[in-house]
Amino acid sequence: MKQSLIEEYYLDTEVEIDIGGRTLYKGVVTECSDGVLSLRWGTKEEGYTHIDIDKIAAIWKTLR
Repeated sequence: MKQSLIEEYYLDTEVEIDIGGRTLYKGVVTECSDGVLSLRWGTKEEGYTHIDIDKIAAIWKTLR
């Protein structure tokens, strides 16, 4: 269910992701498949973070 929700509402959107603890991830959702969310980040250098969607506690669109 999480994967279909992410694909429908957050694909190509800048988000913040909480997986619990003190770390928040921020970036643009580029792909979500096989239970893994790919998040593109960076302004000067581009990079990717890959997150197990079962670990996501909360996700929200970044407000500008």
